[in-house]
Amino acid sequence: MKPPPLIEAHGLSKVFGEGQDLVGRMLSRFGLERPPRRVHAVEEVSLTIREGEVVGVVGESGCGKSTLGRMIADILQPTTGEILHRGRPLGARRREKGAGLAVQMIFQDPFSSLNPRKRVGALIGEAPKVHGIVAREDLDDYVESLMERCGIDLAYKGRFAHQFSGGQRQRIGIARALAVKPELLVCDEAVSALDVSIQAQIVNLFMDLREELGLTYLFISHDLGVVEHVCDRVLVMYLGRIVESGPAAEIFRAPNHPYTKALLAGVPRIERRRTAYEPIEGDMPSPLAPPPGCRFHPRCPFATARCREETPALREIAPGRLSACHLNDATA
Repeated sequence: MKPPPLIEAHGLSKVFGEGQDLVGRMLSRFGLERPPRRVHAVEEVSLTIREGEVVGVVGESGCGKSTLGRMIADILQPTTGEILHRGRPLGARRREKGAGLAVQMIFQDPFSSLNPRKRVGALIGEAPKVHGIVAREDLDDYVESLMERCGIDLAYKGRFAHQFSGGQRQRIGIARALAVKPELLVCDEAVSALDVSIQAQIVNLFMDLREELGLTYLFISHDLGVVEHVCDRVLVMYLGRIVESGPAAEIFRAPNHPYTKALLAGVPRIERRRTAYEPIEGDMPSPLAPPPGCRFHPRCPFATARCREETPALREIAPGRLSACHLNDATA
């Protein structure tokens, strides 16, 4: 029997907004108070992450990438939908000893995610000590082995986070995540705040760790060049929904959805070095009031009347390829 995927998500949605008390609900019912404004950050997203894969999530700022990553990492609870870890609900696995450590997150800002009062050795060693992963007498050796694996000089073990550069802080964040022996790392813009040369070093570190430890990644980024280089599959998000997904090589070679095409048109290429860059027209609509029908239609040059009225379903257009666009019906 084929084992279940490492992570499965079905119909994930996340809504942010203040609730109303009983008086507020009664006033709203009679039109005396405006209903609370709610942000639909993620809506009806389903995905699968298989063991050993690197799955990329791309899209403009505000499309819901980070919210999706935080739900997969069990930092945020979905408003609706279900997340399965190896075929079992994530909530049930969370109650098992050590099961809640299987998914760890690496954040965009390595400085704000590190406790400024703790030294490097304590930052990396605290979680394995608390969770009983390593015996107390073996903790120092364990921490030093992680530092060496992540390229951190052992002489810096007693330093504080503010004494490091951005790239070194990110290495500390990676070592801290690895300390609890996770199966999946959710990397939320993990290289976007770093210099280009440091980005390459951290990306190479991720790939080396994948080979050495058999890690799986959910790689969230707006840097399409990095995503193309490291990811096996790519999910393209727009205003809280997945509009296209498929193998990375195929997505970058022949994008299907107009939004994906527009995103990739802005990626610098040697063969297009003389081509003027043209950004996507218009601004992303507010998630407080998303447009009806296809959410990309106000910015899409191919939009039709159907696009303005009917939400396209995410359906298979080729083996392993999914796209949510009415134009596929015309070419089917």
